[in-house]
Amino acid sequence: MFNKVMEEQKGYKYLDVAPRTLTAQAHRPGYGSDGDYFAKPNVEDVLRVVKEMMGE
Repeated sequence: MFNKVMEEQKGYKYLDVAPRTLTAQAHRPGYGSDGDYFAKPNVEDVLRVVKEMMGE
């Protein structure tokens, strides 16, 4: 619902920058405990997106 309203319908009119959703990568998930780190958004992904948003 967030994606539909904020990104597709441009419901961020009063915000400084458009919000973004951060989802899992498109690949086969790993079955080991370390597979979650690469399958789900991790700290580096979040920081990268925040820096991109601050640059706009």
